[in-house]
Amino acid sequence: MVNWYLSLIVFIPILGAVILALFEQLRELFKRWKINTDTILHVTANIFALVVLGLALYSIKSTDIRQWFKTEDTLLGYGAIESILVTLFAFIVWLSVLFSVDYMKNKEGLGYYYALIMTLLTGLTSIVMASNYFTFFVAWELMALSSYALVSFERNQRGAVEASLKYFVMSTAGSLLILLATALTYGVYGDISFSYLSENVFHGNNITALIVALYIIGFGVTASVIFLNAWLPDAHSNAPSTISALLSGIVVKAGAYAIYRTLYWSFMGYNKTLIRDTSLVISWLAILTMFEGNLMVLAQFRRKDIIDIKRILAYSTTVHLGYVLFGIGAGTELGLESSILHIITHAIGKGSLFLLSGSMIAAVGSRDLRKMKGLGRRSPVIGITITIGLLSLGGIPITGGFVSKLMVILSALNGNHPEAMNIALVILATINSILALGGYLYLLKYVLFDKPEDESKVRVPLFETIVLTIMSLALIVIGLWPTKLFTIIESAVTQLKLFI
Repeated sequence: MVNWYLSLIVFIPILGAVILALFEQLRELFKRWKINTDTILHVTANIFALVVLGLALYSIKSTDIRQWFKTEDTLLGYGAIESILVTLFAFIVWLSVLFSVDYMKNKEGLGYYYALIMTLLTGLTSIVMASNYFTFFVAWELMALSSYALVSFERNQRGAVEASLKYFVMSTAGSLLILLATALTYGVYGDISFSYLSENVFHGNNITALIVALYIIGFGVTASVIFLNAWLPDAHSNAPSTISALLSGIVVKAGAYAIYRTLYWSFMGYNKTLIRDTSLVISWLAILTMFEGNLMVLAQFRRKDIIDIKRILAYSTTVHLGYVLFGIGAGTELGLESSILHIITHAIGKGSLFLLSGSMIAAVGSRDLRKMKGLGRRSPVIGITITIGLLSLGGIPITGGFVSKLMVILSALNGNHPEAMNIALVILATINSILALGGYLYLLKYVLFDKPEDESKVRVPLFETIVLTIMSLALIVIGLWPTKLFTIIESAVTQLKLFI
């Protein structure tokens, strides 16, 4: 039986989804009563998102509530690491919902849009709290199905349905591999709970290697690993910008989290040999993923038809997922801590840029970067947000991205590999960081420093401005005062006792 308190953090957003969908069904009735349905939907969605965020925030500082959330069964569990990730997911969801008050104004099906976002949040929180692969798979599919629908939400726009179908086909193939790996896990070990596996997988053999490989490939589709990420640029560029922020900010991170949980929470246990060998493979996958993402970003600037700003940001996500995996591949506590920190800074930084892209596209009526020349000079909100966001992604000091990238590099330098291998990996990661920074500076030059053809001012709506300001300030605060956040992450990872 699931702990009642634990079920709250999963139950609240799914209850919100039901209520929001019901309100959409009652739109005609509200209209006859002269009630503004959109206002009710905006307020209701924000309330549910804030309630989940409040619970998650409180659970970080209160061990009491984490004890309430704990359960003795094998379905769901809640600890320090879960509280951090659930807080991040709820934070990005709430900001996207608040941004939607202006961004989704007068759009059809608003209730279903918010209902799908709440369903997505339910799936993400359940993934983090799952205690076995069965619960994990159910939560994974809940997340995936809502993501497919959200990508194609503006189905009348060219490419939206095609992008969603591409995402569906690739993600379903990944899910089938995860399901096959789960079946093999149960067949070989007689159990699929993470705690049982961590205590009983002591020896590496061919079947264990196959199972781990199937999990990594299956989760790697969502984590945007090299050759498995063809869905990502189409889905990100064709989805509403609020959904792009969710996909890049937190959905792809669920794939990286699943890889980490499989490697260190389930199959590696305390087997140092398994950790060393598998983490080296992850490190090289990370490096290759970075190179692929950087090359594709640079290729976008050479396109003759359209330089799609959302595709540029999408391929940049691949680069940063490489850094997340790079931290995981270090095979140490510091590596895992730095990876979680980079998940947070990238979720905020890239989330802000995708949300900003929605404001920029609305201002010029196109996703083509060439029509956004000097746009940052026409709006202080756009200029400041894109500067802070891109500098954070580029790892420039006083931003959150600088701290997390530096920690990832340091963890790799002291990784669980031979010293020469660590140095080689760090050099390659640094080269990728320089390549990525070049792309970000070129984008910044185009939007902020080039002279605009149209000198008229651009107004960013109120709620969009509030959200972009919050995210920009968060990046600066993390960059200037990272100690408190890193201490929370360090304490959470230490409690797991994965590397003793």
